[in-house]
Amino acid sequence: MGRILTEELLDKIDQYLKGELSELERLSFEKLLQEDEQLQEDVIIQKQLFAMHGTSTTDISSNETDFEAIALLKKKLKTDEYLRLSNKIRTIGNENRISNGKPRKRKTHYLNYFIAASVTIFFATLFFFNSESSLESYYSENVNWENLPSFIDKGNALDNFTKGEIAFKKKEYKSAILSFENIETTNELYPYSLMYIGASYDVLNENEKALDYFNKLSQLTEFEEHTKGFWYQLLIHLKLDNKEKANKISKIILEDKNNYNYQETLNMKL
Repeated sequence: MGRILTEELLDKIDQYLKGELSELERLSFEKLLQEDEQLQEDVIIQKQLFAMHGTSTTDISSNETDFEAIALLKKKLKTDEYLRLSNKIRTIGNENRISNGKPRKRKTHYLNYFIAASVTIFFATLFFFNSESSLESYYSENVNWENLPSFIDKGNALDNFTKGEIAFKKKEYKSAILSFENIETTNELYPYSLMYIGASYDVLNENEKALDYFNKLSQLTEFEEHTKGFWYQLLIHLKLDNKEKANKISKIILEDKNNYNYQETLNMKL
């Protein structure tokens, strides 16, 4: 909800955090807090500012009201980025305490201090959220189906595979899938056909089918290329922002340094 932070609202936040509101006032404030995400952030910022000055406040997490946004922000503010941010806010506070050698009026000073800290927290938190390597960004950085092995030059004996590869390169993914599905399981190129089919389904955004074919690839332990199946599954889970499954697959890859893209998986630090 859009609104301007006034001295009156700041006082209300102060009273809430210090437990100075009546029961009726507290319930009314918490109802507003539920509905106003900006107010939730303002309360968190003020609570952090109080903590820096050693002022005790009520534990907002102990209220029965479920403030998911508050919980998320509190989690982020426990990071190293927040520790550096705290120092910035302290600096802002020190700079705002005295102007031209004279102490500022408490309300004006504290409101300015709060606004400056709010702006700092907003941009630092925004930077932190956006600079965090999201799972999907890992996918974008590592997926490259153009580098799948090519066997076109092997001639007519590989007719189905050749047709599939040509269709894939033309981005005719459904046609490519049909051709690759004709590759027999006894064919030496069968593992590669699974790669192309899985990649085609990925591009078509049919993620479960892509996972299914990459899983089949990972189970072909008699083929040296089978560990690529784990890597490709990892990519799809990253794309889907499924951290739990991505972690599960990454652990499998990291069990053996000889597994495909072991180092890339290690560098992800999921």
